[in-house]
Amino acid sequence: MVMLDKTEREIVKLLQKDGRMSFVDMAEQIGVTEGTIRRKFYRLLEEGIIKIAAVTDPFEVGFNAPAIIGLNVDQSRIRDIVEQLTRLPRVHYVAMTTGIYDIIVYAFFADNRELASFLLEELSKIEGITNTQTSLVLDIYKQDFAFGLPQRQDEGRRRRRRSLPAH
Repeated sequence: MVMLDKTEREIVKLLQKDGRMSFVDMAEQIGVTEGTIRRKFYRLLEEGIIKIAAVTDPFEVGFNAPAIIGLNVDQSRIRDIVEQLTRLPRVHYVAMTTGIYDIIVYAFFADNRELASFLLEELSKIEGITNTQTSLVLDIYKQDFAFGLPQRQDEGRRRRRRSLPAH
Protein backbone atom coordinates (compact mmCIF):
# COMPACT_ATOMS: atom_id res chain seq x y z
CA MET A 1 0.00 0.00 0.00
CA VAL A 2 1.11 3.52 -0.73
CA MET A 3 0.12 6.55 1.30
CA LEU A 4 -0.20 9.72 -0.76
CA ASP A 5 0.66 13.00 0.90
CA LYS A 6 -1.47 16.11 0.40
CA THR A 7 0.63 17.41 -2.53
CA GLU A 8 0.54 14.06 -4.33
CA ARG A 9 -3.23 13.86 -3.89
CA GLU A 10 -3.57 17.35 -5.37
CA ILE A 11 -1.34 16.41 -8.31
CA VAL A 12 -3.56 13.41 -9.06
CA LYS A 13 -6.73 15.52 -8.85
CA LEU A 14 -5.32 18.19 -11.17
CA LEU A 15 -4.10 15.65 -13.72
CA GLN A 16 -7.50 13.95 -13.72
CA LYS A 17 -9.00 17.28 -14.75
CA ASP A 18 -6.25 18.16 -17.25
CA GLY A 19 -3.66 15.51 -18.07
CA ARG A 20 -1.59 18.08 -19.98
CA MET A 21 -1.28 20.56 -17.12
CA SER A 22 2.28 21.86 -16.76
CA PHE A 23 4.38 21.41 -13.63
CA VAL A 24 4.50 25.20 -13.29
CA ASP A 25 0.69 25.49 -13.35
CA MET A 26 0.30 22.66 -10.84
CA ALA A 27 2.90 24.25 -8.55
CA GLU A 28 1.04 27.59 -8.65
CA GLN A 29 -2.32 25.98 -7.89
CA ILE A 30 -1.00 23.77 -5.09
CA GLY A 31 1.38 26.34 -3.62
CA VAL A 32 4.66 24.42 -3.85
CA THR A 33 7.73 24.68 -6.09
CA GLU A 34 7.85 23.33 -9.62
CA GLY A 35 10.73 21.05 -8.51
CA THR A 36 8.52 19.50 -5.84
CA ILE A 37 5.80 18.83 -8.42
CA ARG A 38 8.31 17.32 -10.86
CA ARG A 39 9.84 15.02 -8.20
CA LYS A 40 6.46 13.85 -6.88
CA PHE A 41 5.01 13.42 -10.38
CA TYR A 42 7.83 11.11 -11.46
CA ARG A 43 7.52 9.11 -8.22
CA LEU A 44 3.80 8.63 -8.85
CA LEU A 45 4.53 7.59 -12.42
CA GLU A 46 7.42 5.23 -11.58
CA GLU A 47 5.47 3.50 -8.80
CA GLY A 48 2.51 2.90 -11.12
CA ILE A 49 0.14 5.08 -9.10
CA ILE A 50 -0.63 7.17 -12.19
CA LYS A 51 -0.42 6.58 -15.93
CA ILE A 52 -0.64 9.29 -18.54
CA ALA A 53 -2.55 8.30 -21.69
CA ALA A 54 -4.69 9.70 -24.47
CA VAL A 55 -8.26 8.41 -24.26
CA THR A 56 -10.00 8.03 -27.61
CA ASP A 57 -13.54 7.32 -28.69
CA PRO A 58 -13.18 3.81 -30.16
CA PHE A 59 -15.80 4.48 -32.84
CA GLU A 60 -13.99 7.61 -34.04
CA VAL A 61 -10.71 5.74 -34.55
CA GLY A 62 -12.18 2.73 -36.37
CA PHE A 63 -13.11 0.26 -33.65
CA ASN A 64 -16.74 -0.25 -34.65
CA ALA A 65 -17.27 -3.35 -32.52
CA PRO A 66 -16.15 -2.67 -28.96
CA ALA A 67 -17.30 -5.44 -26.65
CA ILE A 68 -17.75 -6.24 -22.99
CA ILE A 69 -17.14 -9.93 -22.35
CA GLY A 70 -18.12 -11.66 -19.13
CA LEU A 71 -16.21 -14.85 -18.35
CA ASN A 72 -16.83 -17.69 -15.97
CA VAL A 73 -13.69 -19.64 -15.26
CA ASP A 74 -12.24 -22.57 -13.35
CA GLN A 75 -11.38 -20.84 -10.06
CA SER A 76 -8.16 -22.80 -9.65
CA ARG A 77 -6.86 -21.27 -12.91
CA ILE A 78 -8.14 -17.70 -12.54
CA ARG A 79 -4.71 -16.03 -12.09
CA ASP A 80 -3.28 -17.84 -15.13
CA ILE A 81 -6.33 -16.90 -17.20
CA VAL A 82 -6.07 -13.23 -16.16
CA GLU A 83 -2.40 -13.17 -17.17
CA GLN A 84 -3.19 -14.68 -20.57
CA LEU A 85 -6.01 -12.19 -21.16
CA THR A 86 -3.76 -9.22 -20.37
CA ARG A 87 -1.40 -10.30 -23.15
CA LEU A 88 -4.08 -10.23 -25.88
CA PRO A 89 -3.64 -7.08 -28.01
CA ARG A 90 -7.35 -6.26 -28.46
CA VAL A 91 -8.03 -6.54 -24.71
CA HIS A 92 -7.77 -3.22 -22.90
CA TYR A 93 -9.37 -3.92 -19.52
CA VAL A 94 -9.42 -7.05 -17.41
CA ALA A 95 -11.02 -7.18 -13.97
CA MET A 96 -11.71 -10.00 -11.55
CA THR A 97 -15.25 -9.49 -10.25
CA THR A 98 -17.97 -10.80 -7.99
CA GLY A 99 -21.45 -11.51 -9.24
CA ILE A 100 -22.51 -13.29 -12.42
CA TYR A 101 -19.02 -13.32 -13.97
CA ASP A 102 -15.60 -14.10 -12.54
CA ILE A 103 -13.80 -11.81 -15.00
CA ILE A 104 -14.94 -8.85 -17.10
CA VAL A 105 -13.02 -7.95 -20.26
CA TYR A 106 -13.34 -4.83 -22.41
CA ALA A 107 -11.94 -5.32 -25.90
CA PHE A 108 -12.02 -3.28 -29.10
CA PHE A 109 -12.47 -4.68 -32.62
CA ALA A 110 -12.68 -3.11 -36.08
CA ASP A 111 -15.79 -5.11 -36.95
CA ASN A 112 -17.87 -8.15 -36.07
CA ARG A 113 -15.60 -10.47 -38.07
CA GLU A 114 -12.62 -9.44 -35.96
CA LEU A 115 -14.71 -9.95 -32.81
CA ALA A 116 -15.80 -13.41 -34.01
CA SER A 117 -12.21 -14.34 -34.79
CA PHE A 118 -11.17 -13.24 -31.29
CA LEU A 119 -13.92 -15.28 -29.63
CA LEU A 120 -13.45 -18.42 -31.73
CA GLU A 121 -9.71 -18.43 -32.28
CA GLU A 122 -8.08 -16.62 -29.35
CA LEU A 123 -10.41 -16.75 -26.36
CA SER A 124 -11.38 -20.37 -26.97
CA LYS A 125 -7.71 -21.43 -26.70
CA ILE A 126 -7.43 -20.27 -23.09
CA GLU A 127 -7.90 -23.34 -20.89
CA GLY A 128 -10.15 -22.89 -17.89
CA ILE A 129 -12.75 -20.55 -19.40
CA THR A 130 -16.05 -22.34 -18.85
CA ASN A 131 -18.53 -19.78 -20.20
CA THR A 132 -18.55 -16.43 -21.98
CA GLN A 133 -21.20 -13.79 -22.52
CA THR A 134 -20.43 -11.06 -25.04
CA SER A 135 -22.22 -7.72 -25.24
CA LEU A 136 -21.54 -5.48 -28.21
CA VAL A 137 -21.23 -1.81 -27.24
CA LEU A 138 -23.61 0.22 -29.42
CA ASP A 139 -22.60 3.69 -28.24
CA ILE A 140 -20.64 5.32 -25.44
CA TYR A 141 -22.31 8.13 -23.52
CA LYS A 142 -19.72 8.67 -20.82
CA GLN A 143 -16.07 7.68 -20.67
CA ASP A 144 -14.55 9.52 -17.74
CA PHE A 145 -11.48 8.43 -15.83
CA ALA A 146 -11.43 11.40 -13.43
CA PHE A 147 -12.91 9.44 -10.53
CA GLY A 148 -11.13 11.43 -7.84
CA LEU A 149 -9.61 10.02 -4.68
CA PRO A 150 -11.13 8.65 -1.48
CA GLN A 151 -11.85 11.35 1.10
CA ARG A 152 -10.86 9.46 4.26
CA GLN A 153 -7.22 9.78 5.28
CA ASP A 154 -6.70 6.00 5.54
CA GLU A 155 -8.11 5.52 2.04
CA GLY A 156 -5.08 7.25 0.60
CA ARG A 157 -3.49 3.84 0.63
CA ARG A 158 -3.86 1.57 -2.32
CA ARG A 159 -3.50 -2.14 -2.59
CA ARG A 160 -0.50 -3.16 -4.69
CA ARG A 161 -1.55 -5.20 -7.70
CA ARG A 162 0.44 -8.20 -8.76
CA SER A 163 2.75 -7.38 -11.58
CA LEU A 164 1.15 -8.54 -14.82
CA PRO A 165 2.87 -8.53 -18.19
CA ALA A 166 2.37 -5.49 -20.39
CA HIS A 167 0.83 -6.03 -23.80
